[in-house]
Amino acid sequence: MTKRFMKLSALLVLTVFTVMAFSSKKEEYSSSIFATDTIGNIAYVPYDYEVNLSSQDEIPFLGKSFLGFCYDLGFSESSGNYRAVNRLGYLGKYQFGRSTLRWVGVYNTSRFLNSPLLQEAAFKALISKNKWVLRDYIDEFSGQTIDGVKITESGLLAAAHLGGAGNVKKFLDSKGANVFKDANHIPITKYMKRFVDYDVSRILPDNNARATL
Repeated sequence: MTKRFMKLSALLVLTVFTVMAFSSKKEEYSSSIFATDTIGNIAYVPYDYEVNLSSQDEIPFLGKSFLGFCYDLGFSESSGNYRAVNRLGYLGKYQFGRSTLRWVGVYNTSRFLNSPLLQEAAFKALISKNKWVLRDYIDEFSGQTIDGVKITESGLLAAAHLGGAGNVKKFLDSKGANVFKDANHIPITKYMKRFVDYDVSRILPDNNARATL
């Protein structure tokens, strides 16, 4: 009886050990849509259909404030991941291209990826510069509806972040006929709709804005 008990006990211990080892091995090889353990490595960032762009799921409610605008746009770009680098080389929480970084005065991409504060400063500088570029269009078109899209200042700035201020101008000048899509085939009109009526008044238009800490 004692020998049988010992055999059963040994078998139980072996079974538990095997399950734990298997679980550990499985965890070791599990992966995220963002592989960002090593700075500089290209990480996979999902297409639009792979991520629900609705930032109202499981995030703090910041409403239509400027902080809400930052949080929601950052979530749409990278799920709020400061260390994300996508397959095209776009960087950080807001997925900056290298030319855009240079436009706001950032030349060290490693420092950029390692500094959430610098990323937030770069985003504010970009909003300020895009607001300056679009200032006449914001005044003229805000409150209008073009091809079913309500035009607001925050929507235009979000669209400019996605596709550039020049493409926002083309959309407005063409009365909605010219709709730019990014590399993931997301149209700028999606961001115009998604980011309607946020309060971005705290950021002033400034063509000389730079990311400084």
